[in-house]
Amino acid sequence: MEATAHRNNAIRPSVLTLQKVAMKRSLALSSAPLHPLSPPLTKPRPSHDDPPHFDAHHRAFRSTQVDSEVGTLRKVLTHRPGRELRRLLPGNHADLLFDEIPWLEAAQAEHDRFTGLLQENGVETVELSSVLTAALAAPDVCRQVASVAARPQHLGRALAASVHDLLISANAARRTELLLTGMTLGELAAYSPHSVSSALSARAHRSDWFVLPPLVNSMFVRDSSSWIGDRYRANSMASQTRRMESRLLRAAADAAGAQRIREREPFEPAALEGGDLLLAGAGCVVIGVGERTTAAAAEQTAQSLLTSGLATHVFAVLLPNERQCMHLDTLMTMVDQESFLVSGVHRDQCHWFSLRLNADATVRADSLDDPFTALASALGLRGIRLIETGDDEVTMQREQWSDAANVLALRPGTVIAYDRNTMANDRLSAAGITVLTVPSAELVRGRGGPHCLSCPLVRDPLTT
Repeated sequence: MEATAHRNNAIRPSVLTLQKVAMKRSLALSSAPLHPLSPPLTKPRPSHDDPPHFDAHHRAFRSTQVDSEVGTLRKVLTHRPGRELRRLLPGNHADLLFDEIPWLEAAQAEHDRFTGLLQENGVETVELSSVLTAALAAPDVCRQVASVAARPQHLGRALAASVHDLLISANAARRTELLLTGMTLGELAAYSPHSVSSALSARAHRSDWFVLPPLVNSMFVRDSSSWIGDRYRANSMASQTRRMESRLLRAAADAAGAQRIREREPFEPAALEGGDLLLAGAGCVVIGVGERTTAAAAEQTAQSLLTSGLATHVFAVLLPNERQCMHLDTLMTMVDQESFLVSGVHRDQCHWFSLRLNADATVRADSLDDPFTALASALGLRGIRLIETGDDEVTMQREQWSDAANVLALRPGTVIAYDRNTMANDRLSAAGITVLTVPSAELVRGRGGPHCLSCPLVRDPLTT
């Protein structure tokens, strides 16, 4: 494939074509109100309607193996944005971590192109809602999740009992829909009018108050879990808005028999999100510290990885305090074994440290003046090639806002990028990297690119 493949790929299908598809879907749904969701909640079907076997979905979290960012991608977790995005309103989108309100049907068309491109390149895509449905079919998993979702300390006992009853009595697919899409107080009242009308918590809130918050960020599956070697960790999310995402992922992974990375600390882990964890290869892990991941979390993670043998070298990067730098993968991603795409605007604003274990197993942070030389040494390389997103600072800032540095490697030297970041994509092509592009007018409104939209479960090992 030629180095300019991204230009041709960006045309097939064109943005206009995707918008026409989305418009047809939108017109078909135009009679349905956006909020609250339509149709209103009614008594759910009993759980015995669930399919008896979900083995295929359970297998998705078995035999996982991820040792790098660029080994040939074989299996990946994704989530097609759903009706949860219809919960975003002018008055709540910032609280739900979105900068703007996406057009759902267009976002779905863009995401379909993304997963289609993955599949065209031999990658098995695992849909988050399918593995959640598989897990929630088990009564014990359902009870566990319902107890976490319906918290009396947040809802009050009467409302919590109604939400818990609704989740328990629904079938598995409906449970997944409720947990992802969320539920308002008014919708709960349609299901359990007596309990809601007599609850003080109900009198204290408006009908559009969320008794189950919508998981509008769930399409960014990179953050809720991290898969390292043959194990995983369900991450502790920084924002309350996203914490249910990792709890659901942990329930699904545990139900499938996935092996957790055991934490040494007995308490709840400090905030760490998957976009801040970069597997450079050869047992080398880089952890971003900033808006979403704390320094304490980086220390805990380094301690766990180094003592377990899952990593031999761990680096920490202090990130600039800016919205477009929320995760490490918004500033840099790997494109082959020795090359990184980096934000030219923010590269020199990052501060690197080597994290090592002391004799008492505590973590020591040593500042690095020449971090990429240290990283190359840890990887057994002569050097690291840095490909900056551009040389025009104004355009770099614009493209950084639309996740120019957030690309997903399909294999060494081939990446998926957003079509709109033409300067960064041109520089990748000039460096010999094959760039396959996807449309991004709506997906980008949540500040996440192809790397954020994916959570690798299986990659081939890198060959030397």
